[in-house]
Amino acid sequence: MIKVAGLTRRFGALTAVDGLSFEVHPGEVLGFLGPNGAGKTTTMRMLAGFITPTSGHASICGHDVVTDALRARAALGYLPEGAPAWGEMKVCDFLRFIAGLRGLASRRDRLDAVVARLELQSVLAQPIDTLSKGFRRRVGLAQAILPDPPVLLLDE
Repeated sequence: MIKVAGLTRRFGALTAVDGLSFEVHPGEVLGFLGPNGAGKTTTMRMLAGFITPTSGHASICGHDVVTDALRARAALGYLPEGAPAWGEMKVCDFLRFIAGLRGLASRRDRLDAVVARLELQSVLAQPIDTLSKGFRRRVGLAQAILPDPPVLLLDE
């Protein structure tokens, strides 16, 4: 599912991730533990294709995150720590927008299933900015699992 070999990311003189290697197989759960600045989020951002590794390789479901980025991202659901969402959008509009981006616009059944699973029915008509932190996190999780990806990355 995830293969990482010698993954390194430098920002100038700072080495944020240094030669990281690991594999995650189907059904496994992996958690990164470490102090602030240890490279956990940087690693997830490289896997999600938001930043490019300085060296090394990573793949999601056999697709290299740099050379086959679109297929790697298609196999991935990602919830970053400060999940970006358009606060003025209603929850239902935001999730429909994400469904359209992910090619699921005609899959109302999938959207309904995710809304039910995360118990979002009561807030669908509310702007995201008006939600509690817990509901905002649920909306973020909903956008990550909407396409039913084989790999899910959750940052804090």
